[in-house]
Amino acid sequence: MKPIANLLDASLARDVLYFLPLGGSGEIGMNFNLYGLNDQWIAVDVGITFADDTTPPGIEIITPDPSALKQLGDRLIAIIITHAHEDHVGALGYLWPKLRAPVYCTGFTASVAERKLGEAGLLDQVALHRVHPGDRRAFGPFWVEWISLTHSIPESHALCIEAAGLRVVHTGDWKLDPHPVEGVHYDDRRLMALGETGVDVVIGDSTNATVEGWSGSEAECHRGLLDVIAKETNRVCVTCFSSNTARLASLGRIAQETGRRITILGRSLFQYVATAKANGYLRDFPELVPPEDLDYLPKSEQLILATGSQGEARAAMARLARGEHHSLVLEADDCVVFSSKVIPGNEKKLFRLYDLLSAKRVHVVTEADALVHVSGHPCRDELAWMYRALQPTTVIPVHGEGRHMTAHAELARGLGCTALTVQNGDLVSLSGTTPTIKAKIASGRLGLSGSSLVPLSDRALSERRALALGGVVSVTVILDKKSRLVGRAQIELMGVPSGELGVDALKSELAFAVEEIIAELSSRVLQSDDAIRETIQRELGHSIHQWMGVRPRQLVQVIRI
Repeated sequence: MKPIANLLDASLARDVLYFLPLGGSGEIGMNFNLYGLNDQWIAVDVGITFADDTTPPGIEIITPDPSALKQLGDRLIAIIITHAHEDHVGALGYLWPKLRAPVYCTGFTASVAERKLGEAGLLDQVALHRVHPGDRRAFGPFWVEWISLTHSIPESHALCIEAAGLRVVHTGDWKLDPHPVEGVHYDDRRLMALGETGVDVVIGDSTNATVEGWSGSEAECHRGLLDVIAKETNRVCVTCFSSNTARLASLGRIAQETGRRITILGRSLFQYVATAKANGYLRDFPELVPPEDLDYLPKSEQLILATGSQGEARAAMARLARGEHHSLVLEADDCVVFSSKVIPGNEKKLFRLYDLLSAKRVHVVTEADALVHVSGHPCRDELAWMYRALQPTTVIPVHGEGRHMTAHAELARGLGCTALTVQNGDLVSLSGTTPTIKAKIASGRLGLSGSSLVPLSDRALSERRALALGGVVSVTVILDKKSRLVGRAQIELMGVPSGELGVDALKSELAFAVEEIIAELSSRVLQSDDAIRETIQRELGHSIHQWMGVRPRQLVQVIRI
């Protein structure tokens, strides 16, 4: 395999179609994929993922690192968004200044993209083009066609990309829902027509490749939610993905069927409901009850829709569980329904929420208890249907962790396709007899710290994690002209547990240790403030670890008078 350097330049082979995933392969979320031919590239999706327990403190949103594109210059000619989920469009406002290419998507997705760009102050800078299902457009050497699929959000599309004599179907997120609650049906005729005329490569969703059967219909989920909510006699609170417009449509109808009124808690839910209505969806969604009017509404008539289905600490559901929401207090015998799947990595956060709610004697219902959620991603039988329809020569699994993509590849091989598993940064040649990985390109992650994107490998973030784990010890020593200690060393502790000693006793012990360290320093070392600092940090750090079992950061200040 070729080295990283000097790959995304003119040395790339002419008339060869390349595929380069920089996010979403080997993980669920943060989708960012590139297709290149003769020095021109298109990007498919620009998504985010969210922090988990391994992320440095203060980082909640994570984007792909597009640094590999610096060598492309203005050769990125288009950004194409398959649908409006955060892991496909959420990074647009953060990364567009680094990408600077026109954006193409259908109407509903464009409305969400406009909001992202507007929040970033970029709306007047970005050429945002609306396309329609079935459109076929040229981008330099690429022809791209939008093919309607069903998913948990309106207007999810596969892309048929034709270039260099090849036909590639990039599926985006999809499922085969025979009874979609919102939006159009999947275009099975067009998919089968493509298969009849030849598909070379499918690059597709692996999320449920380990799950047998079919994902289930939103119509079935409607019935399951209705069964649960109709039995409850007190307040019902449902949390789901804000962008799941089909689920919101079902809940609107269930409110009418059960004589309940809807109140929304959470900004993103308001935004998606407004966006859906502006694009012709949720037409029958009932009028909302403002949160401040809940006291006038009997609990048996309340249906609360709350953000935070993945346990996000600042979302409405987490604040309700902690008893910290300013508009509502959950009470015993209320019911909370988690109408969503647990995304890998969020288990601990959600289990903590379940425990907090159960401690309030709130009835908690999850997908393990009732049919209150169906996935928006294809299970194994749906994948098999797709490959029988498209008849691809090769399948390249993306959008999944390693186990998902491995299962996807094995399924494809069992259906007579060749399969290639990739990771973020694998530069794949799609031309030739069989797609092959030609090189490894630098890829990474950026974390949003305040308003700045910072590489997660940045030293400052590593230090932030260390501070969170061990705290800080501040040491101030004052030396006279002969480098003798004046008074006691001044010790301050921040986030350092004092244990059985107590804070004052620990400070005294540390001050005594610093005095001993200085007393043992040679005259040469005492002439250098840097040498004094390094020695105190090393020796005192060793002592603290022996005493307390932690390794706090040490800030040592040397003052000479």
